[in-house]
Amino acid sequence: MIVDLLNRKIKEMKELRRLESIKANKAQQEATDLKYQAFVKEMHQAIDAIYYADKELGFIVSTGTKIQINGMLAATQEVTKSGFADKELLASAQTALKNVQNAIKKEWSSHFTHITSTTTSTLKAINAIDTEKVGKCLSNIKSAEIWGDDKDRLSNLKDALSEAKTLIQSLNLDDGIISFLTKMNTGQATIDDLNEVVLEWIRQEGLESRIRLKFS
Repeated sequence: MIVDLLNRKIKEMKELRRLESIKANKAQQEATDLKYQAFVKEMHQAIDAIYYADKELGFIVSTGTKIQINGMLAATQEVTKSGFADKELLASAQTALKNVQNAIKKEWSSHFTHITSTTTSTLKAINAIDTEKVGKCLSNIKSAEIWGDDKDRLSNLKDALSEAKTLIQSLNLDDGIISFLTKMNTGQATIDDLNEVVLEWIRQEGLESRIRLKFS
């Protein structure tokens, strides 16, 4: 009788441990599934941003980074190959994504400077002419300086560059005028910088009353 009772208790304990194990594994799997969903969302966001930058802003990733992207995609497919998200394979895919993001961030920095430096310097030179428009363009350009997998910022950058181009072209600026305006902004402009081309442009734009000269 006592033996039967002990055997029954042992079976009950084994069943309890089995159920607890199933519950623990289920909770762990659910947590892994949630992490996988978040990872997939982040990865798609990164790919969308890279694709947009390539098509709309002329950003071409290096061969090495393309290889990393392909490796990341392959690692992502492996995560659910068994029918459910594997924790260790997910960690590997997450590492691959971070490596891609770091590589893109470095390459974007150089490309950003290439496509914005001239426009930015010109905008700063004409800031006093239309402060509101120039300020908006510079703000939207600056927001995309550091890569962050954000397609909206890239879209704003594209629009800002287009608006800046239209604004600059509307002012009929040549290199001499831009040089004069740049010096004006830094307090370095002198009478010698007021050549006939610059003076004619000032008159055409009606800026005579907005320019002040003083002794240094």
